Amino acid sequence: MIVLITGCRSGFGLHAAVEVARRGHTVYAGLRDLSTADALRTATEGLDVRPVQLDVTKPEERDSVVAEILAEHGRIDGLVNNAGIAIGGFVEEIEEDELRRVMEVNFFAIWALTSACLPAMRAQESGAIVNISSRSGVYALPVLGAYAASKWALEAMSESLRHEVRPFGIRVTLIEPGPYKTDIFDRPYAMGRNVGGPNSPYAQFMDKLNETVNQSKASAHDPRDVARKIADLLEAPAPALRHPMGPGVVPSLLARRFLPFGLLERLIAKKTGLTRG
Repeated sequence: MIVLITGCRSGFGLHAAVEVARRGHTVYAGLRDLSTADALRTATEGLDVRPVQLDVTKPEERDSVVAEILAEHGRIDGLVNNAGIAIGGFVEEIEEDELRRVMEVNFFAIWALTSACLPAMRAQESGAIVNISSRSGVYALPVLGAYAASKWALEAMSESLRHEVRPFGIRVTLIEPGPYKTDIFDRPYAMGRNVGGPNSPYAQFMDKLNETVNQSKASAHDPRDVARKIADLLEAPAPALRHPMGPGVVPSLLARRFLPFGLLERLIAKKTGLTRG
């Protein structure tokens, strides 16, 4: 298979590039900045992994990578939309440019890159598209409203797309990870720049929320589990649409589905400290 994976600097993307290539496939590993490829090159030494410059928000880079793959191989068998960013913060305090940025990376760029790959997949009457969503794509917790919005949008588009491209032999799947040991929430832009300051009406809740986040990080699992799932889904002939993964994810999704919302709301308030004084 010829597979394009985005966001391969670290985390799921880097490990997926390794795992997919180990299984004998050719991987084009997208990096927002090609100068950061050292870790990828070290991890994939001896494997057929080709780092490529790919800021998924830039049309010229999306088009260039797709054209390069088609020129060299005449086909694209798999697309893994892994590149993404996170932003935390109370909805009221997220700035408009921050919200637009997270939607641009986590939703619009995925739509655009997928659309660029689909003509080739339709022509060859086969293909696999794996979109990396999140538990937040089906379960919107406090302080993750903007991030969850981007993932809910991705979930809806992916479900619709699955129906649309199935007649062409193209498979669409979603992975919904919970806490894993990646750096997505540790980057400088992970929290809104005006969130939770001393004059914030939400400042009183920050300590409890930070405690909850730290507990979640402490239980985080090995991202290589997700990498193996990505490779499995690329190879699977008839995979299910959604694949929740990670500590506590399945129970939380079951609670979201079956518990009355009022009860769930009270449980979340107790856990996060977002209760009336």
